[in-house]
Amino acid sequence: MVEFLVVAPLLLFFCFATVQFVLLYQAKSTLDVAALEAAREGAVNHGSLASMQTGLARGLAPLYARQATAEGVQTAQAKAKFDVSNFSKITTLNPSAVAVQDFAQLRFYPDEGMSYSEIPNDTLMYRDSALARNSGVNIQDANLLKVRVHYCYDMYVPLVNKVLYYAVNVIGNIGTGGILNREPADENRDPYGSPRNPDFLCKVTLENGVNSGRWPIALESEALVRMQSSYRAGAANDVKQP
Repeated sequence: MVEFLVVAPLLLFFCFATVQFVLLYQAKSTLDVAALEAAREGAVNHGSLASMQTGLARGLAPLYARQATAEGVQTAQAKAKFDVSNFSKITTLNPSAVAVQDFAQLRFYPDEGMSYSEIPNDTLMYRDSALARNSGVNIQDANLLKVRVHYCYDMYVPLVNKVLYYAVNVIGNIGTGGILNREPADENRDPYGSPRNPDFLCKVTLENGVNSGRWPIALESEALVRMQSSYRAGAANDVKQP
């Protein structure tokens, strides 16, 4: 009985940790699919960031689903959209700004009465495949949309979520009991606990983390698709990101 009482807390912690890592694996797998959804939305909407956020939220919705009903689906989508707008960042890796300068052309759309600077997407197989001097890519490669998604996933397994958040951000001294009893000493009076390795997008004040139970960890994923519309540099900044 004494041996069990000594071992039980540690054993319980490792059981909780196993559950949390399984959930993290599920979240990463879901994010991989969601990043592809985001890239597909961007590919058919001129690289629009707003469209990519919509696709990302749609792909992440399963992480927020709690009820298998129409209302549950709507709630999950609303929560995913909120987190995508406030706790995620989509970066367009390709085409680069230099590639846009190399290949973008001004095109007038009579139906809209507007002109856009965009990378041509039509008849790619017949276009010159020579590499541009500045970007080092050809127009076919400039029509590949590659995006990186940085997403803050809220860990919710008790105790383990806080331990992992402290460990990833390197906050406080784990050996002094700061994780279990009180917040770590804050010599610099930093509300975030003076993290030595912070993820700035996924930071949360320790006070709010204790009160809300929200302990986020950063997950990243990349996706690559071929553009199905002409890429517009302005569309990549049509909505603000955190």
